[in-house]
Amino acid sequence: MMRGMLTAIGTLIIVIAILYLAYIATKYIGKGVGLKTRSGCMQIKDQLILGKDRSAAIVQIGTRFFLIGIAGTQISFLSELDEDDLIPLAPIENKEKPTIDFKDILDKMGRGKKNNG
Repeated sequence: MMRGMLTAIGTLIIVIAILYLAYIATKYIGKGVGLKTRSGCMQIKDQLILGKDRSAAIVQIGTRFFLIGIAGTQISFLSELDEDDLIPLAPIENKEKPTIDFKDILDKMGRGKKNNG
């Protein structure tokens, strides 16, 4: 009985130690990643998702703008843009979609079963 209790306590201490070490490791790894993603000379101005693992992005480097294509593990230069070409598009109008009430769907399903049964 006592041996089983000591084994359980030892296992609990090991699990807590592993969780603590994982926390410390991710904390230091997170700091390293944060430093690599920041840049004072370059930034993504806009990005458009085109599909799974595919997007187009406008990147500003200094005073110049570039359109690049991103696909999986490949990045392609598409064009250089002038600042005058970067005109914000009009916002897409929010066309109201007809809302479907879940209760109405259940009522229709219930009526269909009554008519068939």
